[in-house]
Amino acid sequence: MKIRKEQVRNALGHQRCLQQMPCGDASIIPIKGEEDDFGKLILSKRGAMDDNCDIECKKQKIDIYRTGAKCLPHTQQDPKGSGENYHIVGKVRTKPGRGDHTLSVSCSDKIARWIHLGIQGSLLYMLLYEPLTIKHFIFGAGVPYSVETLNRAFLLRDSYLSIKDRLKEIPKFYKSSIKFIHTRGAVNIRPAPGSIVWVNTTDRLVEVAVHGLKLGVTKKKANSANSSLCISKYNLYKKFHEVILKSKELKTNICSSEPLSNIPYNEMKKKSVKYQSQWSKIKEGFFKTWTMKPDMWNFTIKN
Repeated sequence: MKIRKEQVRNALGHQRCLQQMPCGDASIIPIKGEEDDFGKLILSKRGAMDDNCDIECKKQKIDIYRTGAKCLPHTQQDPKGSGENYHIVGKVRTKPGRGDHTLSVSCSDKIARWIHLGIQGSLLYMLLYEPLTIKHFIFGAGVPYSVETLNRAFLLRDSYLSIKDRLKEIPKFYKSSIKFIHTRGAVNIRPAPGSIVWVNTTDRLVEVAVHGLKLGVTKKKANSANSSLCISKYNLYKKFHEVILKSKELKTNICSSEPLSNIPYNEMKKKSVKYQSQWSKIKEGFFKTWTMKPDMWNFTIKN
């Protein structure tokens, strides 16, 4: 008997709507990128009145929109020259900020990873027939936009792997004609420290998170499992256990004879061999580098 895995039926595929270009490589756009005209600018001589006048061609000075995302410390750094020479492109970057480098990669790098591996992660990958891919990106109006830049950041870079070897389906990019009224622009507006977690299931789960913790949780109880958010790694791993335990055959295939409760979160992710193999291939051939975070996920559900 074949092991039953969930098959997601979605003819349209996953769509992602963004109100601005993601930080990192996709935000490094020529200033006039919206017009897709980065070459020579043709200007009529002042005072010319007919079609037979002499035309003066001047090279347009190219400048770029800049990103606050930083190149990884051990890699080539931005030259920070004038105009288009401020940044190098096609590089993995960490989240923007005025302080020290973080270990979280930029949104451009995360999205590029999702495009190549799917948005489901390594655990869910073991339960699906195929990855959950992003097939359509829709960007809001009124912000810098360039298809050429998106292709470079998400699909091309300086990879030695052909795009056909990396992707079964290439996502499409669209720009909306409607401007999102709450897009970033008002100088006096500051982002709120909290966020709403809303899970559209039969339970209609709703939580408010502040600085990564459930609203109202004290520092004393911050490390308690009962105080963790429903989207925390602990609770998601707990849900994963519940799914595995529903199928004896699936449990045996993934865990063999090892008790499920004894397998730490980080070790379970390694059991997704196909996902890890594909990630290693993309990391080496497409990104060329990645951040290394300390392994803090050596936990089990029982402890």
